[in-house]
Amino acid sequence: MSNEKMGLVASVDAKLDAIGDKLKKKEWKVPTDLLGGVLFLIFGLVMLWLIPQQIEIKKKELVNGRAFPNLLMYVMIACSIILIVQQVIKLARRQKVKLTTVNLLVEVKALLIFLAMIVFYFVAKTSGNFAVGSAVFGMLMLFIFRCKKPLSSTAEQLIWQRSRYCSCRRASRPCCARQGYRSMWATRMR
Repeated sequence: MSNEKMGLVASVDAKLDAIGDKLKKKEWKVPTDLLGGVLFLIFGLVMLWLIPQQIEIKKKELVNGRAFPNLLMYVMIACSIILIVQQVIKLARRQKVKLTTVNLLVEVKALLIFLAMIVFYFVAKTSGNFAVGSAVFGMLMLFIFRCKKPLSSTAEQLIWQRSRYCSCRRASRPCCARQGYRSMWATRMR
C-alpha cells in the first residue's frame, strides 16, 4: 500500500479509536426487571397487532390457528404489567431494585453486527446467491472487527467462499464428507 492509503487507514483508525473511547465512558444503570417488563409489554402488543395479519382463519372454527398465539401474548402482557407495577412500587418506596449496566460501546457494536446481517440478507436475496451474501457479510465482519490486513483478508475471504460454493455445487454428496474440504478447513483454522 502507498503512504497515502496507509495515512488514510491510520486516520480512520484513530477516529474510530476516539469514538470508541468516548462511547466506552457512556454507561447507564437501568432497573433490569422494569426494562424487561416494558420491552415484553411492547413485544406482546406488537405481536397481537401482527397475529391477525399473519394467520388466516375460517369463521366456522371454534378453536383456530390464532387461539394459542393470542393466549400466549395475553399471558405475556399480563405478566409484563404485573412486573412493571411491582417495580414501580419498589421504586416509589425507595426499595432496592436489580440494576444492570448498559455500555453504549457494546450496544453500538451489536447494532453494527445486526445491520451487517440485514445487509447480508438483502444481498443474498437480490443476487439470488448465498455465496455472494456470505462474502459481503465476511467483508463487513472484517471491517467491523477492524482487521489489520483488509485487502489480503478480503481477497482470501472471496477466494475461500467461491471455492466452497463451487465444490458444493459439483459434489453429489455433502462437502463435509470430502477429504479435500477437511484438509482445506484444517489449514484454514490454523
